[in-house]
Amino acid sequence: MVCAVVSARISPNFIEKIHSVRLVPRVAGALDLNIVADLISKACICLPGTIVAESGDVYNLEIWRVKSILGRDFKYPETIAEMTAIEMAHHISVAGRRLIMDSERRDNKE
Repeated sequence: MVCAVVSARISPNFIEKIHSVRLVPRVAGALDLNIVADLISKACICLPGTIVAESGDVYNLEIWRVKSILGRDFKYPETIAEMTAIEMAHHISVAGRRLIMDSERRDNKE
């Protein structure tokens, strides 16, 4: 599993600036809320601002619950720019996962 974080300054319609992008890989036998919350927390450490994620990423919990679990300001996407930033993070995480999987396949062949 790979978590991608995009730290950006956004306006309602546009991503104005990308500050940083992070990929955090994690190997887990099962997936539950605790693992997801820990992964999000580690990926966002030392990054300022509000965490924005799709509701399915955090098991469709109410916003106040996610805030209390993460200990950070959190919201679901409301603007075009927020949805674009999430889409960008999804593409980055898929690409990162593919790179990791391809690397593991090459290592196993040698």
